[in-house]
Amino acid sequence: MGISIMIVDSHLHVWSGDTETFPLAEGRSISEPATADLLIKTMDATGVDKAVIVQPAHYMYDHRYVTECLRAQPDRFAAVGLVDQKKPDAIDRLDELLDAGFNGLRIHLASRVQDPGEWATADQDALWRRMGDAESSFCVFGPSKYLPALEPIISRHPDVRIVLDHLGGPPAPADDPEGAGLNMALAMRKYPQIYVKLTPQGHKSVEEFPHKDLFDLYRRYYDAFGPQRLMWGTNFPGVLSTTGYGPALEMFQDYLDFFTESERARLLGGTAREVWPELAINEGGPN
Repeated sequence: MGISIMIVDSHLHVWSGDTETFPLAEGRSISEPATADLLIKTMDATGVDKAVIVQPAHYMYDHRYVTECLRAQPDRFAAVGLVDQKKPDAIDRLDELLDAGFNGLRIHLASRVQDPGEWATADQDALWRRMGDAESSFCVFGPSKYLPALEPIISRHPDVRIVLDHLGGPPAPADDPEGAGLNMALAMRKYPQIYVKLTPQGHKSVEEFPHKDLFDLYRRYYDAFGPQRLMWGTNFPGVLSTTGYGPALEMFQDYLDFFTESERARLLGGTAREVWPELAINEGGPN
């Protein structure tokens, strides 16, 4: 008999269809529904207990909708926010998010790293020290080629947890035959405070579900980081039009057989609850 586990989706986005109450950031548009109600229905239908909402770029620094989601479902959601880390008021904005129930910030490498040496400077160290004091974490999003630029500040703050979104952003295997981009992501294993989100990546597969051509890729992360630093996520709502939400869970729950039963429990919920301790509240879950 399998062990009973709490399932946590560590990576998803939500936004309201009411753009008058929750206006979108300049240049942003909604291409698909992603309301909190739709998310809850999708989670309930699939047996997912809790989730980590990542502030969508649709709203940039306006966190009102995600804050509303946290207030409405405090036992089911954790949240990661977004601040302009170069602004002098970044720590104040972080403290506001912490007070609102957020636990973490996201780093957008693709839009924020303009120079490879930028992250080696000390101008963001005060913010990172505040993150460490708050026992909070950074989620890192962007192509893996930018990860080396983060290393100096990561090494200066070993008490700040880092979570690499989407496997750390390596190119599709077909676009990276020598594995250079993949190796940049795998090289981050040297920092014990770094975790990795394993998401379906169906858009990078040339095979139908369960995307067996990606299994070796996931095994590389298992071997490099160890199962204790891996967590599962879907990338809702984008996953709905690719792999599908239920299959995104099934893929990791039933097909990646190199995970032991206890390791799978960590992958599907235990690791996320370690990084976002508020998810450990109400351990019985809604299901």
